[in-house]
Amino acid sequence: MFRRLMSTLPKDPDFPADLEALGYFVNEKDQIRQITEPDEEFHYFISKNERVLDMQREAMNECIRQMVFSRLTPFLEVTRLPLGTSPDQPHVPILVSTNLATAKRVIIFFGEMSQDLGIFAYRIVGRETIAAGSAIDFVDAIRSSEDPSTEIPGTIIANMGQLIWHRRGARAMTQASWHALPRKSAVDAPPYLDGVKNRVPGNEGLAQHARSVFEEVVENLVNKGAMIDIIGIEDGAVESVEYVQSNWEKWKGRVQAIAIGTSFPLMTELWNKQFLQFWGKRGRAYRLSDEPLNTPVTGREEFGCNCYSSGEPVYIESVMSRAYKSFLDYFKLVTAVPGYEEVEMIVSEPTDESADRINSEQGELS
Repeated sequence: MFRRLMSTLPKDPDFPADLEALGYFVNEKDQIRQITEPDEEFHYFISKNERVLDMQREAMNECIRQMVFSRLTPFLEVTRLPLGTSPDQPHVPILVSTNLATAKRVIIFFGEMSQDLGIFAYRIVGRETIAAGSAIDFVDAIRSSEDPSTEIPGTIIANMGQLIWHRRGARAMTQASWHALPRKSAVDAPPYLDGVKNRVPGNEGLAQHARSVFEEVVENLVNKGAMIDIIGIEDGAVESVEYVQSNWEKWKGRVQAIAIGTSFPLMTELWNKQFLQFWGKRGRAYRLSDEPLNTPVTGREEFGCNCYSSGEPVYIESVMSRAYKSFLDYFKLVTAVPGYEEVEMIVSEPTDESADRINSEQGELS
């Protein structure tokens, strides 16, 4: 029987959470680029070792998180859940605007379970701009108005991703960050994830966190007369809408409109019948599609509401960055038109004959 001593095992790779030390900088276009090759994006495949790749990516992501937070916190503040928790106690941080107690309308965003707080898609941060791939542009859009007399809505950014509590670091994190914690060697297993000690009371999972946002934050911090607009992306869409429909008697007088980005239909056949009627009139689903943003697309019978193109054909994580302006415009429309209801749109799938005709016409034009 042979065994290797710990001293002979490969060391766990370590990368500093420092943009310049990693070899990158932020240019005048808000893009992260390589110092030695200013036109080149983040280079992920620096090694054939998966652990090296993961650790470098986590160091870069930490740099991005710090930059995003520094640009969001002048307008949003961190609130810890459960409310009243001290910084060193298990908690999940969320971002809220300072006008929740006075705003007449509040927009709540529920993102994906894989994303960090304030991040929409690292893919877009790396390829396009930091502001576009995070909540920076989104918050700027909420705060800006062509009419200076228009009241700015309140904002709540939930945290569906960072639901693991790291006791030694005293911070919440995603599954990806948990797996990137330092190990004794590069071949050691990830730290054990305790189902109780590494979870936050009342926020143990996605459903519990969604409930906490409504029952702790909205009920205690938001103006009692404020109307609520909800944005949900994938997991965030499922859990936020499921909570509202399950508690519709409580929220039916406050939830004004809902816009979701999802790659699959929700379980509408199990929903509260009254909520289902509301959903058909005030809900919108933005789907992955090659069609231009806001183009009506198929899916009303499956989703129970009108469906539109998100302007994103492939990656669900990119939907928020592509479509947030449409979400906000829809909420403005509902707010401005008393008794607004969506006109039911049934969009048919193109037949084989029409598809052949379209392809033929495209061929003639090419």
